[in-house]
Amino acid sequence: MKKCTMIFLLTVILGISVRGQWSDNPAINNAIALLTGEQAIPKIATCPNGDTYIGFFSNETGNYNVKLQRLDSQGNALWADNGILISNQPSMTWLTDWDMAADINNHCILTWQDIRNGNNNTYAYRISPEGNFVWGADGIALSNNSAFNAAPKVVTTPAGNAVFAWTSDNVIIMQKISPTGAKQWGDNGITLSSANTLNWPQMLPVGTDDIILKYFEDSGPPNAPTRHVFAQRYSSGGSPIWAAPAVISNAGGISAWTQIFPFINDGSDGFYIAWHDDRDNNMMASVWVNHVDASGVVQFPANGVEATTAAAFNHFYPYLACPPGSQDVYVFWNEMNGLQSMRGIFGQKFTATGTRQWGNNGMTFIPLSATTFTPLEVRNTPTDMIVLYEEGLSATTGMLKAMRIGTDGSYVWPGEHVTISSVASSKVHTVINEFQDNQWIISWEDDRNGPSDIYAQNLLLDGNLGFWDPQFGNIQGQVTLNGGTGNVTQVVITAGNESTLPDPTGFYFLEVPTGTYTVTATLAGYYPGSVGNVLVLQDQTTTGVDFVLDPVPTTGYIQGIVELDGGSGEITEVTVTTGGFSTNPDATGFYSLEAPVGVWDVEASLGGYTSQVRSGIVVNPGIITPDVDFLLTPAPTTGYVQGYVTIEGDFYDVSEATVSSGNQTTHPSPNGFWFLELPVGSHDITASHLWTASVTVEDVEIQPGMSTTGIDFQLQPYRTDIIVKALDQHGNPVFPCSIQLTGPGPSYHTAMLTEDSVTIVNAVYGNYHGTSIHVPGGTIEADTLIDQDNHLMIFRYFITATDHHSAEFSFSVSPNPVTGNSRILLKSPEPGAYTLRLFTSNGEVLSSVNTGLTSSGTHEWPFTFISGNRRIEPGIYYLELNDGNSSATVKVLIP
Repeated sequence: MKKCTMIFLLTVILGISVRGQWSDNPAINNAIALLTGEQAIPKIATCPNGDTYIGFFSNETGNYNVKLQRLDSQGNALWADNGILISNQPSMTWLTDWDMAADINNHCILTWQDIRNGNNNTYAYRISPEGNFVWGADGIALSNNSAFNAAPKVVTTPAGNAVFAWTSDNVIIMQKISPTGAKQWGDNGITLSSANTLNWPQMLPVGTDDIILKYFEDSGPPNAPTRHVFAQRYSSGGSPIWAAPAVISNAGGISAWTQIFPFINDGSDGFYIAWHDDRDNNMMASVWVNHVDASGVVQFPANGVEATTAAAFNHFYPYLACPPGSQDVYVFWNEMNGLQSMRGIFGQKFTATGTRQWGNNGMTFIPLSATTFTPLEVRNTPTDMIVLYEEGLSATTGMLKAMRIGTDGSYVWPGEHVTISSVASSKVHTVINEFQDNQWIISWEDDRNGPSDIYAQNLLLDGNLGFWDPQFGNIQGQVTLNGGTGNVTQVVITAGNESTLPDPTGFYFLEVPTGTYTVTATLAGYYPGSVGNVLVLQDQTTTGVDFVLDPVPTTGYIQGIVELDGGSGEITEVTVTTGGFSTNPDATGFYSLEAPVGVWDVEASLGGYTSQVRSGIVVNPGIITPDVDFLLTPAPTTGYVQGYVTIEGDFYDVSEATVSSGNQTTHPSPNGFWFLELPVGSHDITASHLWTASVTVEDVEIQPGMSTTGIDFQLQPYRTDIIVKALDQHGNPVFPCSIQLTGPGPSYHTAMLTEDSVTIVNAVYGNYHGTSIHVPGGTIEADTLIDQDNHLMIFRYFITATDHHSAEFSFSVSPNPVTGNSRILLKSPEPGAYTLRLFTSNGEVLSSVNTGLTSSGTHEWPFTFISGNRRIEPGIYYLELNDGNSSATVKVLIP
C-alpha cells in the first residue's frame, strides 16, 4: 500500500513538473506554465539551432502579462520555471490574436497589442537566447494612434529582418524592423487602404527579404461582410512587386468569423491557400484551394478549386501540406453532416494546376461518427505529412492525436493514429511548429488542473513521444564570393546548431543530425545565402548545397519623375538632392540618383519654383526605390506678413487702426490680428490710428508664398490738456459746476469748475461726453471731439428767468410741442420793447426778432413770428425773451 502511494505521488509530481526532458507518456505532458489564474493563447517558434520558444498570456496578477519560455530540442526548460516576464503593461480584459517568430540568429520576435498609452496599439519585442531585451525593456511601438490596432502578425526573413502587419481600424499597416531595432519603412510604416475595409493580414517570407501579404477587402456590414481575398508581394523596400494584387477569391460567402487561412509556400516562392465558404448561399460550407505562383499569376481556376463535390455534407476548417520537392498539394478538412452532429476528417490531393487526384469526393481518413473529430493543423515531414487533430471525449474535453499520411493517402504509422495527450481536459489554442530535429512540438491551453495552464509535447517522426537519439548525416557544398574584398574562409555555414567554415577553395563539409534544414551562409559585408528544405538522412551526405554570396552595396538608387506645373523653367535644370548626392532629370523628367543606404529627405529645386521635399525615403543596398516623384509649381511672386496691433491703454477700437505698406492697407480684426499680402522683397510696414502716433517696422522680408509672422505694433495715443468751461446763453461764465467727462475706452475724468475754466491735463484724443451740474442752472450734457484742432469742452446753460420779473409776468409757447397753431404768449404788467431769440440745444442762435414797444397786458404772436417760413429740424430748442435788463427762456420741443 505504501509502495502504491509513493508511485501515485511520483506520477502526480511528474505530471505537474515544469522541468525535465520530453515525456514519453501521453497521460503526462510537459507543463510549460503552472500559475494562478488563466494562462492563454500559446505561440510557438523553433530556432535554427533547434531551441523552441513558447510564449503565452498569463493572468496571474489580474492583468494579461506576456511571458516566454525557451526549451532545448529534448524538452528541457532553459529559463526559470513558468518562463520569464516580457511585459506587464496594461491590457484589455479580453484578448485578440497575437504572434511570435524566431529569426536566423535564434532570437524570438513577439508582437501584440495593449493599452499602455490609453489606446489599443501594437508593440514588438526581440528577446535573445539569454533572455535579453534587444529592443529595450518596453520594446518598440509599431503604432501610436487612437485607432483600434489589433491582431498583429510577424514573419522573419532570411536577411534577418522582421516584418509586421496589423489591422488599424479600416486599413492595414506594415512595418519592417532590422535586428538592431531600426524601422525600415518609416516611423509609421506603410499603410494599405481602400474604399472598403482591409483586415486580417497574413504574411509569407519569400526570396531573401520579400514578403507576400494575404488580406481581406470587406464591404457591407462588419458582422456579415462581402469578403474578398487578395495577395501582393512586397519588396525589401516595401514596394509592391506584382502589377496588381492576385485575386484569390471574389466569390463571396466567407463569414466574418473565417479569418486566418492556411497559407504555405509552394516550394518556389509562390503559395497555396485554402478556406471554406458558402458562396452559393445554400447553408452548406465547402472547402476551396487556390495556387498563386511567385510572379503573382493564379494557377488554379478563378476563385479556387473545390476540394470535394459531395453536396450533402459540410466541409469546414481546411489545412494544407506541400512536402519538400512535391509538385502536389494536400488539403485535409473537417467533414460534417448537414446538422453538424457527425464529424470526420477527409482529404484531397491536387496537382499544381488544380486537378483533384483522390476523386471528386476526396479520401476518408476518419469516417463520420458521433464522436467529435476536429483537425487542428497539418505539417510536412521530409517526405509526406502529419495531421494533428482532437478527438472529443465530452462536450468540453478531448484528446490530442495525430496521423501520418503518405503521398498516396496511406497511413504511415503502424497503428495509424498516435495519442499526444490522453488527459480528459479542455484543449484550446493548440499550436505546432515546423518539423525540425526529427520532431514536432505541440503546445496548448489545458484545464486539467482547474484554470487553464500551458502544456507542450513533442512528437517524433516515427510516431513516438519523448527523448530521441540523434542520427547524423552530412551536408557539403561550395561557397563563392561574387566580388568584394571578403575572405571565403570566414564565411559561416550553419544548419541547426551546427556550423563550419569553408577551406580556401570555398569547399565545406558539415555533420548534422538527420532532419530537414535551412542552411545559411553569412559573411559581414555580403548578403546572406539560404537554401531551404535540405534533407539529411542517416550516414548519407547531401551534396550540392552551394552558395554564391554578393557584396552588400553601400548605396542604393532613388528614381522618379519631375514635372513642372507651368512657368518657363527647364526640366533638365531641376536639381534632385539627398545625402550630399545630386542629379538632374532628363528631358522627360526622369531621374535616377545614387545615394547612401539609409533613410533620407529628397529635395527637388529649380530657381523660380517652390522646392519640394519627400521625407523618409528608404534607400536599401543596391535596390531601386521607385516613384519618388515631384511636381514643382512656380514660386509665388507674393508672400504674407502678419501680426497684432495693440493700443496702449485700450482707449480705442483697434479695428479702426490701419496697417499699410505701399498701396496695400488693411484693418486689424477686433482682437488686433492683421494680415497683408505683399510682393516678394523688403518692405516698411506702418500701423496708425487717427488719434495715435504711427509706428513703422522697416525692412520686413517677404518670402515667396511664405508668411512672415510676429510683426506686432503698440500704438501710443496722442494727448493734450482739455479746457472745460460753462457759459450761459449770453456767453457769461457759469460756476460753480461739478464736471464729469467720459472719453475713449477707459478714460474718465472729474473736476470742480469754480472760476472761468478748469483744465483736465494729459487727456487722450477722442470723443468725449460730459455732464455739468449747476444749481440753479441744473444738469447740462455736452459732447465734443478733442484733437489737435480743439482742446475745449463747453457746457451751455440757458437761464430761464431773473428776479426782476413780478409774479404777474409770464412767458410761454402753446401748444408745446409745437404745431402749426402754436403761439408765443406774453403777459407783462409793464410796457416794454423785447427781443425774441431761438437757440439750439448747443447755444446756436437760429433766429432773432424784435417785438417793438408793447403795452402792459397780454400779447401773442404766431410761432412763425420767430421761426419764419424756414423748416426747423425736430429737436429741443430754447426761446428767449429779453428786454435788455432781464430775460426769460422757454424750452420748446419741435416734433
